[in-house]
Amino acid sequence: MAWVRWTAWTAWTAGVLALVLLAAWIWWRESDTGDRRRFEETMKTFCGGLLAHEKSSLFEGLQPHTSLANDRAVARDAQYCQVNRTEVTVALLRAEDNEFRDWEEVLPSFGGSLLPVPLTGGWRGAADGGSVRVLLPCRGTDDVVAVTTGSYLSMTSSEEDTERRARKDGWLDGDLYWARFATATAVKASARWGCEAEKGDAVRSLPAVRGDSTSTTSAKGTCAGLPFGRDERLDTVWETGTSAAAVYERCEVGAYHYFDERYEFTARFGPYAWKARGDSRDGSLGESREAAGADSRGQWASARCPGHSGRALFTGHVPVEAATVWLPGEKGEETFGLPAFREFAERSAKRHGCTDLRLPPAG
Repeated sequence: MAWVRWTAWTAWTAGVLALVLLAAWIWWRESDTGDRRRFEETMKTFCGGLLAHEKSSLFEGLQPHTSLANDRAVARDAQYCQVNRTEVTVALLRAEDNEFRDWEEVLPSFGGSLLPVPLTGGWRGAADGGSVRVLLPCRGTDDVVAVTTGSYLSMTSSEEDTERRARKDGWLDGDLYWARFATATAVKASARWGCEAEKGDAVRSLPAVRGDSTSTTSAKGTCAGLPFGRDERLDTVWETGTSAAAVYERCEVGAYHYFDERYEFTARFGPYAWKARGDSRDGSLGESREAAGADSRGQWASARCPGHSGRALFTGHVPVEAATVWLPGEKGEETFGLPAFREFAERSAKRHGCTDLRLPPAG
């Protein structure tokens, strides 16, 4: 009889234990704690374990319900993945690899709705309204950790434009969020790759957008100081702000009453200069990748800049119609492009502390 009672008690205890374990398993599956632990376990390997999903002084952290997809290696020490809608690329760019690389995979092109502006907080990088990018140089080497976040907006271009105009500085919440994510990820990735790097401060804001055009007389960013008086047709500029930490600078100059195409002057530093040279398939940068020169398509120059491996690259584009389109009864020749490009390159090089600036001939 005692044996029967013991057997029944044992069965009852086992049944209760099974229910407890089942309840614990359901709680684990459904609770926030369970979600967080499973998410953290996944993040140990997702995108090479390089993403800053943790809460830190630089970034508020990713939520456990974050969607993760399309994790793949795109090159040696380069990973691509998607976090919610956002495309993320994390790469260690080694100086010895700068001659050949599938650059678009590891360092996507700028393609946002705004001209790129430099990041704040002591970071080397840029934001353009559709992507954020950070470069973190490795101390004692010419290697660089590069993080790019892009395609994070879910609105149409018209909706985006309306929303940006409603904001005082032109930035959306997503721009700042992914800028903070990118800086924190650059720090985490640099530690994973044994890259000793000096991190900046938390990004609290981004520089005010210079997305709208302004008159040539009001230029005060990268277009400031260009010799607009050489051509009375010129009336409008689009420009990025100036900063010694910028990795990409641009100035565009238009003559709306005469032709639609714009003069374009660009400065690229570090890996962005490597990429521009690697992407040049038509010889437009000359036979020597460090050469300065000019031809019918534009101009190029180069310089050595502190904190960047390789030479910075400056390029200028002259509209074809600038030499042919005039008002009835008027006729002239293109006189602005080369002197403006030289001035643009000289000012940019000085701002970044560059030396050995090589410019195309002034003639």
